[in-house]
Amino acid sequence: MKVFFFFTLLCSSFLIYGQDVHLTQYYASNLSLNPAYTGSYEGDIKVTLNSRSQWSQISPSIKTNMFSIEKKILRFPNEFGVGFIFINDQVSASFLNTNKAMLSVSYQKNIHQHYFRIGLQGGMVLRRIDLSAQTFPGQWNYASGNFDQSISNGESQTQNSWTYPVINSGVSWMHRFGKTKVSAGYGLFNVNKPNDSYTSSTDRLPFRHVFNAAAAYDLSKTVWITPHLLYMRTRNATDFLGGVNVNKKINSQLVLLAGLGYRGSTTNSDSFIALIGGSFKRFNVGFSWDFNISSLNQNAKNKSAWEISLCYITPGRTFKKATIPCDRY
Repeated sequence: MKVFFFFTLLCSSFLIYGQDVHLTQYYASNLSLNPAYTGSYEGDIKVTLNSRSQWSQISPSIKTNMFSIEKKILRFPNEFGVGFIFINDQVSASFLNTNKAMLSVSYQKNIHQHYFRIGLQGGMVLRRIDLSAQTFPGQWNYASGNFDQSISNGESQTQNSWTYPVINSGVSWMHRFGKTKVSAGYGLFNVNKPNDSYTSSTDRLPFRHVFNAAAAYDLSKTVWITPHLLYMRTRNATDFLGGVNVNKKINSQLVLLAGLGYRGSTTNSDSFIALIGGSFKRFNVGFSWDFNISSLNQNAKNKSAWEISLCYITPGRTFKKATIPCDRY
């Protein structure tokens, strides 16, 4: 009971200051990372599924599931991207459930092989909390030494569900320097600072700043490495993730992937990360583990989260080279 109470407080604290879900394989979900990345891939239509489960020692665990679909609209040499993402985040079966449905648009400008993108995202958020399944200080029964849910919780000005609109924005840049392709992006979330309060009071969501960068370097024709990093900040809460992925091309249809990473903040260490995956034909899959290295690992059994990503990209509909047919005589 003591461990459960501690973890509940921890998760509540994260929700208060972070307010948004996070992924270890953040680069596998364009629309949750940065609206500017909408349509930023090789191909026509991209469908992505992401699923994350953390703190399995709490029953039930904290779960995050995402579905997104993107479409590239080419206007040579520039392009547009449109997309839709649905996110479900569940903190315990009765504590807090969040659903987000958002549309994204982006525009890419090619300036001397420097690819600049801007993006905008908007949608609605629905949050639910089951107060009847929780206990409050006023329900403590001193005679029995337990909480008694038959006693009124005294929360007369609370609501079990609430909705609000949200607007996010972002910019990104990509360029190839010889054997290295470098990319970076900045996303600003909660631009409209929506009211996220389940009481009659006002609780405005603060800006969430997201910066990411990566560099894909070709070691050979069949092997390349991708160091990457992510930094997020909301008020005084920070989240840092860095790692290196190694890709090995087996043949024209199969590529294998392995990686290592680290997650932490400006004040604490969180976890080491291990990743395996690959791509086959038009499918990409990744599976990662977060091994807890914080002071909580005494109760987390050294493993705090697992995550899977799966995406499918249809072939592009444009040709890189134009040909003019002619009759032969």
